[in-house]
Amino acid sequence: MAKYIVKPLSSISEIGLKKLDKTDCTLDNSTSSPDGILIRSTKIDGANLSNSLLAISRAGVGVNNIPLQACSDKGVVVFNTPGANANAVKELVLAGLMLSSRNVYSSIDFVNKLGHLKDMKDLEPFLEENKKQFKGKELAGSTLGVIGLGAIGSKVAGMGVALEMEVFGFDPALSVEAAWKLPSQVLPVENMEDIFKNSDFISVHIPALETTKEIINNNLFKYSKGASLLNFARHEVVNTEHVIEALESNNLGNFITDFPTPDLKKRMSFYYLILEPALNKQKRIALLWQLTKWLISWKQAISRIL
Repeated sequence: MAKYIVKPLSSISEIGLKKLDKTDCTLDNSTSSPDGILIRSTKIDGANLSNSLLAISRAGVGVNNIPLQACSDKGVVVFNTPGANANAVKELVLAGLMLSSRNVYSSIDFVNKLGHLKDMKDLEPFLEENKKQFKGKELAGSTLGVIGLGAIGSKVAGMGVALEMEVFGFDPALSVEAAWKLPSQVLPVENMEDIFKNSDFISVHIPALETTKEIINNNLFKYSKGASLLNFARHEVVNTEHVIEALESNNLGNFITDFPTPDLKKRMSFYYLILEPALNKQKRIALLWQLTKWLISWKQAISRIL
């Protein structure tokens, strides 16, 4: 009989969950008294923590969806898995860079609206005449500013260097371990203002904390001139109302994110791209690695408690 009951509150890959078969844990989606909870982005109510709960594990980096104070009061151990999905996010940033620099989305939308041109002799010259409006720019030689140089940000910065971009990085809490992972070509700056002054593309990779809430706002946008802003971190760190204002004033050229809002969607066809929902960053291999790390953390926690 299993020693510990684990309740997943989010959708987790079956490949990863099967790892529990070889442990003292068993899955139970219906229990009201779990020993452990496994979540992704589901929010937990601190008032409803069961007395049996020993640990909560977040398959991801941020723990803003977990009531940390309530867990601390009840002695519930909280784990996260930083870096497990770093490569998946990096690849989405790469897709965002390509889409924004080459106007891919708007050009596809333009072609999809040409159904009235039935003959190639009409379509070909029309496209030739209008393609200049979708002229883009090469990433090589452009500048990339990365805000936050942790597990994900450092990978994005390295990718920028590989793409022959000039890369600026800002992170006031940069650890020694993270610094060692950065290519020497990444140029450090002293503040976020310098990122917005010098960058053609800006990628945000900071956690959602009280101190970072809507920290990306008009105070920074006033320094940029048509930059592309990419947010694959947390929606709370960007003031979307200010984003819309910056798009309208051309301080931002476009906004690429996987946190769509109703106000952003209304203006989607005019200013910017909205990509996949945030949960699609969790690739199958990333989930498998996250769960493996969680199992290690779970055993360590139990050994301390018992």
